[in-house]
Amino acid sequence: MINDLKILIKMQKCDDIIGEKDKLLQELPKELSSMKNNLIEANNEFDTIKKSLEDNRKIQHLKELEIKGHKEKIAKYKNQLLTIKTNKEYKALNSEVNHLEAKIAEIDDELIVYMEKENLLKTELEECKKVQKAAADVMAANEELLQKKIDDVEAEIKELRDDRNAYAKNLSRSMIKRYASLIKNKGRKAVVFNENNACSGCGFTLRPQQIIEIAQGKKIMNCENCGRILAPNLEEE
Repeated sequence: MINDLKILIKMQKCDDIIGEKDKLLQELPKELSSMKNNLIEANNEFDTIKKSLEDNRKIQHLKELEIKGHKEKIAKYKNQLLTIKTNKEYKALNSEVNHLEAKIAEIDDELIVYMEKENLLKTELEECKKVQKAAADVMAANEELLQKKIDDVEAEIKELRDDRNAYAKNLSRSMIKRYASLIKNKGRKAVVFNENNACSGCGFTLRPQQIIEIAQGKKIMNCENCGRILAPNLEEE
């Protein structure tokens, strides 16, 4: 029976490392996904600012066309002033000219605000380009490296599983099923040890007779609380 326990301990050591590798395998894709998200966010921010800049310039163009239209009307009205004969008509037309000139001044003030905003957006766009480039550089530099790490970890896990399965061939079918069930249902811990006279898996206090029998390793012992296999602390051959 001591040989079975040695095999079970070796299998548990394989599964312990597999568990650690599985955690790493979950973290590496997250890291890769995080880099991709950073690049997507940088691209989206760039597109948003670029769109704002384009909209700003369109508004400025419309404002300039509006000023041009007012100026054309003013020129037309001023020409008409030269031919007007009554004072009433002159005042009315002159009032319209003054109104249009005031409107032009108002639009000019609005244009100044939009031009200032344009300068701010240009600065933001340049900063965004830097962030975008940095994110793209990080992605280019690390994507292949991270994917290789993922592939390497997957290969290591396969090798460990192959080793564990090779060990399992020396055990009875019932023992393999029992071990597999414990790995599945007991947090990947099927084989545990006496740790300060308690089960190292769940902390349940061991009876004195159990402690003796575990140390002897003559039969398979189970924790009376969690059901895990209790093995002696053997040095791996």
